[in-house]
Amino acid sequence: MEIDENGVLRLKGRIKAAKDVSFTLNRPAVLSGDSSIAKLIMKHYHERFNHGNHNTVMNEIRQKYYITSLRSKLRKIAHECQWCRINRSLPKMPSAEGDLPPERLRHHQPPFTCTGVDYFGPMSVTIGRRHEKRYGALFTCLTTRAVHIELAESLSSDSMILALRRFIARRGTPSDVFGQRHEFRRRKQRTDEHTRGTREDEERSRRPHHNLEVYLPALRTWVAPGSVWCDLSKPRWPLH
Repeated sequence: MEIDENGVLRLKGRIKAAKDVSFTLNRPAVLSGDSSIAKLIMKHYHERFNHGNHNTVMNEIRQKYYITSLRSKLRKIAHECQWCRINRSLPKMPSAEGDLPPERLRHHQPPFTCTGVDYFGPMSVTIGRRHEKRYGALFTCLTTRAVHIELAESLSSDSMILALRRFIARRGTPSDVFGQRHEFRRRKQRTDEHTRGTREDEERSRRPHHNLEVYLPALRTWVAPGSVWCDLSKPRWPLH
């Protein structure tokens, strides 16, 4: 940078040898973006070029001036411009939402008739001198959004069945139970690694003796992670 004979601070570039280039383009005046004169210049160019895009206005301003933080200042001027706010505003259209599934509209029926189950955790517990992991089985009523929590010792199927039995003993037998497909697959794989030699009669004796249907639906809008019971399983407080 340099100061000319009029006391104006100018930006010294490397195009002095270029022909047919104006003095202001070769040595643009340096202005602070927060100064009043810079705001008037930016507003003038913004209106002169018919409230155009920022790149066009920036290119024309830099032919004569070098203004600090030019892009952000132009955005602020365009945001405060009444003409731009009126002509560029868009009507707010309500987002289209799909209908709720029938499992979430079971009125005049007991709570937990249709239930979603998910795990949260792990939580660290102290037993004697050792630390072990425990998980929470979150049962959610799809109609009333009521919540029931059971403690699960692990991610195995046996632990899930025991938690389901305790839930049924307290809340009654639900007609439908929904869970995440990938979560149940993961637990099934972990369980199969440890129970390959278990006989079928032993596995049958561990199942809850209730007539209920367990669904592992594909990832749709209302059963995808982040909706219905999955939102309730997100921790809102420290688990340790």
